[in-house]
Amino acid sequence: MASPLLHNSHGSRPAEIFEDFFPDGVVALDFADEARTLLVGTRAGHLCLMNQNGDRVLEDRSFVGLRKLVWSDSGNIGVAVLGDSRMLCFDARLKPLWDASITGRIVSIAISPHGGHIAFSSDAARLHIVTADRKEIAKVDTMRAMEHLTFLAEAPELIGAAEFGQLCRFDLKGQEIWNERLMNNAGDMAVSEGGKRIFLAAFNHGVQVYDRSGTQLGSFAIDGIPCRVSASATKNRVAVLTLENRIFWLNFEGTIQWAVDISPDPPVHICTGPLGDRLFIATQSGCVLQVAWP
Repeated sequence: MASPLLHNSHGSRPAEIFEDFFPDGVVALDFADEARTLLVGTRAGHLCLMNQNGDRVLEDRSFVGLRKLVWSDSGNIGVAVLGDSRMLCFDARLKPLWDASITGRIVSIAISPHGGHIAFSSDAARLHIVTADRKEIAKVDTMRAMEHLTFLAEAPELIGAAEFGQLCRFDLKGQEIWNERLMNNAGDMAVSEGGKRIFLAAFNHGVQVYDRSGTQLGSFAIDGIPCRVSASATKNRVAVLTLENRIFWLNFEGTIQWAVDISPDPPVHICTGPLGDRLFIATQSGCVLQVAWP
């Protein structure tokens, strides 16, 4: 039976694959594109690793203070941010590998597709890049704190975005490849096709679209104020969450394929599958739902 959350929708209706519930509330959600596993983190420090069918494979309740979470595409390594300044790196079994604390507050974190590198930005406007074995290889002072970070899948590089500041591309040595000034706020960022497309949820300015050189290609205008965005790895689909609790499922030309209003249980996280055929949704109550298109 379809979830009642999806009743108020229109367009190409997806099938519901699974629905699960985490009563502590979901603070983070990440999907491993290659391993096809979903990692869910709750406000109580509960990590749950699920397969694509919704089965709970592993669980660990020791991540107290969980605030942010990233999971490598290969599903072999992840990093949790606990409290303001602590990072805990863990393996495929959710067991700790190392932890470290920094001075200041961690505002964003990213992990490379195969887990070899980790990047994080602090509220002191400093970007750090470290290897999976904790060796720091770059430290960069930026104009503003990088609120959003993503490693590229096809090059040893990193995209970063700062609110009311800049959109940047770095190599793993911390060298800036390009830097474009942003004239609007960015609530979220998604990168697709190895960096050929960069999407920013720019609130009142819609979804801003950039290419791999930082040139703005245009924007997607939708009914609402975009606050989160997620894109498939292939040139296929983009999911957008608005402040009005609506989710839009678009193609790369910005045409809406499906839309749903989930106001009864507001969505807090969205995550697309790599092929653009599935979408993971986490809501305020702790519901985690996967839908898929044929």
